[in-house]
Amino acid sequence: MSTIRDVARKANVSIASVSRVINNSPRVSPSVREAVLQAQRELNFHPNANARALAQRDYRTIGMVVSDVADPYFATAIKASDDAIQPYGLSLLVAQGHHDAERERNAIESLIAYKCRGLVVHAMAIDDDEMSMYMEQMPSMVLINRVIPGYETRCLNTDNYEGERMAVNELIANGHRKIAFFNSEHEILDARERLQGYVDTLTANGINFNPGLVFSAPPSLEGGTQAARELLKRCTPGKDFTAIACYSDVMAAGAIPYFYSQGLKVPGDISITGFDNLYLSKSMWPALTTVDNPIIKMAEEAVLRTIKLYSNETVEAPHRMDVSLVRRDSVLNITGA
Repeated sequence: MSTIRDVARKANVSIASVSRVINNSPRVSPSVREAVLQAQRELNFHPNANARALAQRDYRTIGMVVSDVADPYFATAIKASDDAIQPYGLSLLVAQGHHDAERERNAIESLIAYKCRGLVVHAMAIDDDEMSMYMEQMPSMVLINRVIPGYETRCLNTDNYEGERMAVNELIANGHRKIAFFNSEHEILDARERLQGYVDTLTANGINFNPGLVFSAPPSLEGGTQAARELLKRCTPGKDFTAIACYSDVMAAGAIPYFYSQGLKVPGDISITGFDNLYLSKSMWPALTTVDNPIIKMAEEAVLRTIKLYSNETVEAPHRMDVSLVRRDSVLNITGA
């Protein structure tokens, strides 16, 4: 049986274009529309009208796709979203994608099948074309931590670049010039932007970027431990590095106990910064210097935006969520040391 991907391939257009034709969107040129219709005829492809109808049914639920409900970042986002929709008498349904395209696809489609009136989606593995198809199918879908060209009013993102720039500048201001970076292993927008912020800030301060000081691992406690282990295998504290900028608070929380297990102190031997300002960042020892990522504000705005879109209300173009530096106890000033 032919699929929408087969039609897109046959017509030599994107999946999103096929979806627009199926949904009678005006954002399709006559030539593209004819190519898609011709491909449908040749492949004997019939759109699933029932599936499309499900997305239009009015059930009092908002769906949310996250990577992992056990991740403190997403736990915070889920709670904020659920709190925000309570005054509207709505319920929140949550599905997990785990940075896997098939699981993300299943999560989105299952929430559509549950007849959610809107979706808030964090999905990074599905490509832009396929995500555009879902955006066309669900006009009340809002993305977080991702921007799809053509759907900017339905995408919310944090200023990851500026946040990492702040963190690295804080380390440099405290005398650190040999700075490692623990990054997420996932090829996603925020990982790319934070890495670029790290690289550009080193360069702007006359510090040569050393790719050997960048370690990629899962963005989890275990990933932080893994990155710390690899760092100590390849580099000597004090000689090769004095500080680490971490992709997230969770990775920092995984790294710090490992350093202690190896007889190293934070920040006495190694200074560390995080990113997100999760609740755990101030309960760690030492309390973590980090970048405040407005997760709660983003989640609240995302669910309220999807409610407005469902009601055909006008939504303003979103802006990148502002970030700020939170200074605590995990950075040691080594100026003059």
